[in-house]
Amino acid sequence: MGIQGLLPLLKDIQKPINLDSLKGQSVGIDGYVWLHKGAFGCALEYVDYCMKKIDLLLSREIWPVVVFDGGYLPLKEKTEVARRTSRTTKRDRGLELLKEGKKEAAREVFQTCIDVTPRMAYEWIVELKKRNVEYYVAPYEADAQLAYLNKSGIISAVISEDSDLLLFGCERVVYKLDHQGNGLEIALKDLSQIKGLRYLTHERFVQICILSGCDYLNSPPGIGLGKAIKLLKNENAVDLIGKWEKWKTVIDAPKLEPNYLEKFKKAEMVFKHQRVYCPTLKALRPLNDFPEGFELSPEISEYIGP
Repeated sequence: MGIQGLLPLLKDIQKPINLDSLKGQSVGIDGYVWLHKGAFGCALEYVDYCMKKIDLLLSREIWPVVVFDGGYLPLKEKTEVARRTSRTTKRDRGLELLKEGKKEAAREVFQTCIDVTPRMAYEWIVELKKRNVEYYVAPYEADAQLAYLNKSGIISAVISEDSDLLLFGCERVVYKLDHQGNGLEIALKDLSQIKGLRYLTHERFVQICILSGCDYLNSPPGIGLGKAIKLLKNENAVDLIGKWEKWKTVIDAPKLEPNYLEKFKKAEMVFKHQRVYCPTLKALRPLNDFPEGFELSPEISEYIGP
């Protein structure tokens, strides 16, 4: 999940953290991440796995706020179709291995094609309600909702395995949390300590990640994170892509899919302004306010979340 290679790139700012340092605070949980890990370990005990994690937080006097994914964004449809196709292919391969009597090999394949369903989320929600644990179902993506809760001061940090939280502007993310309460924290403010990201704005950081390939848009051939950082060190992505589309082979531009610049702008808009739920207003709103004078067209409203 998230941007391929981003967490390894940020290894120098990953700091050890123990849950004790979050005592007395509210912390966001990416619900589908825990469900997936629970189902990976044992398909029948995922709720127990998730509740043990909740109990770990409560035992440290940390107040969990669990957020679940909601509807799919139109911009993510291609990614979701590809994932479903991949799961089906792997599931078929697992069944073939079972027929051949290769149970262990089949089990390993089945673990790679686990699909966390809304039904599984509902079963966990039932248990959360029994324990009076706060939860939300995001209008669309849990990442954007968690980032909003964090930026609004409702939660102090987020526990997840998804690097996209940093693109949405989440200020503190805890990764690789173990059963002893130890993990690795990345603070958004520390991004400037990474070689190649110094002096860059968060907006440029997001552009680098989109150009390297994200859930909303594939990268141009041959462009990963390292290349994207070099290309955008001194130039805005929209300007650079505009030159590529205009001059093409004259400047040895990478081969772009049709309407790439338009798709790039849409992806950037989704990372900035995806619709989220505001618990204070009890209404939907954009993750970040639109610039003054910005006109929200029906088309834009459609792809940031109808």
